[in-house]
Amino acid sequence: MPAFAQSPADTYANSASTLSSSTWSQQILPISVSTDKDAYDRQSTIIVTGHVLSPITGQTVTMKVSDPEGSVVEIDQLTVDNNGDFQTKINTSSPLWTVGGTYTIYVQYGSQQGLHTDTTEFSMPGGGETSCTSQQLSATIGNALYCIDYSIDGGTASGATLSTSSKSLTVNIQADNDGQITLNIPRSVLDSKTGQQDDGFLVLVNDEEQDNFVDTPSADTRALTILFQAGSEKIEIIGTQVVPEFGPIAALVLAIAIISIIAVSAKTGLRFMPKY
Repeated sequence: MPAFAQSPADTYANSASTLSSSTWSQQILPISVSTDKDAYDRQSTIIVTGHVLSPITGQTVTMKVSDPEGSVVEIDQLTVDNNGDFQTKINTSSPLWTVGGTYTIYVQYGSQQGLHTDTTEFSMPGGGETSCTSQQLSATIGNALYCIDYSIDGGTASGATLSTSSKSLTVNIQADNDGQITLNIPRSVLDSKTGQQDDGFLVLVNDEEQDNFVDTPSADTRALTILFQAGSEKIEIIGTQVVPEFGPIAALVLAIAIISIIAVSAKTGLRFMPKY
């Protein structure tokens, strides 16, 4: 996708609007940035690459990613190699990335007297996915859809809903016989923590608390295997955080990153918020 450099101090940028699109594509930008694709889902890795025309030893590129509502969801400082190239990877499964639409990557480089900036854009679907497979449970919250891998014996599952007020996932089932259901729940959708440590979920089957379930955590998911009896209709799993809330750790990490970038910007004269 095209990238548009904008810098008040750069006469090149001042005349850019007079160039035709064919002429523009032939220009060498003071700084450029792009992504490997135009659109991503919520379990993707975005590869960001860019180039600085005249690299300065020890000078880093400041990168900021904003969601469609203008909230900062990612910020970093990127090392520039001797050829002027820089690269980073961004994981979209962070609980900060909840808004669907067009995301914008801003990069800036140089001193205050010779500041160069550029942007590029990519899109993500609203909430979560656009559709789920037959091996996935469709969980909704408002107009957003999230897909949860699952398997069930002894009945069928007909969908699920997420609640921000109760921080829960409610699964609708039709249990023809005694059986069990296994749900591989992404942590970005529903999780249960005390501080930084995993905590147990509260599980209800037909509104009765169940202790006989297995919780198998991994880095990105919580896999729950829950037993049910014939005639069961509803399973409710209650945690401590649910999409689209910011997880406390994710918010803390972002806050620390922003403070670090602002500190460096103050020393170098870089603008943390580019002017356009």
